[in-house]
Amino acid sequence: MDTTRPSLLIRIRDPADAAAWRAFDEIYRPMLFRFGKANGLSDADAEDVTQHCLAAVSTRIASFEYDPSRGRFKGWLRTVVNNRVRNLWRGRHDQAAASGQLEAQPARQESPEEAFERLWMEEHLWHCLRCLEQELDAATYQAYVRYVIRQEPPEEICASLGLSRGNLHTIKWRVTRRVSEKMAELLGDE
Repeated sequence: MDTTRPSLLIRIRDPADAAAWRAFDEIYRPMLFRFGKANGLSDADAEDVTQHCLAAVSTRIASFEYDPSRGRFKGWLRTVVNNRVRNLWRGRHDQAAASGQLEAQPARQESPEEAFERLWMEEHLWHCLRCLEQELDAATYQAYVRYVIRQEPPEEICASLGLSRGNLHTIKWRVTRRVSEKMAELLGDE
């Protein structure tokens, strides 16, 4: 990873920096879409929320000044996506009484802020894993994902990849350390 999150935000100020925008899109598009889906939106509406938020970033990033004491990008983005989702639901609820759409909204087990925080961390973790996939040999990456992410039985992993239990634990330890380093690099002091 060639950039930390604050520097990525500074880089996307330049609309011609396609690499920065690709990196930004790779991290934030899935998170915004999943947030919409987690709030009961259809795929089309979740994509609308995603596009709205990415357009808001594009419009406002030129005046962005990285100053953690004034608030974080994450808080601003959470507000933008929350407001967009609420506006969509609010518009529907005005028409939904007769159609039963109000009842179709899923019961929430976590607050929007908790959901956003969970998705924020998950998507940054997946981004780090995608970066590590390019750095690690295929068997090491596969062993890590199967053991740590999918939580498959170690016996099956070792048998299929020709590893000992000790090798598998060493892979888990080393790759987890690299994931932590990548997360720190990406998120800074968050």
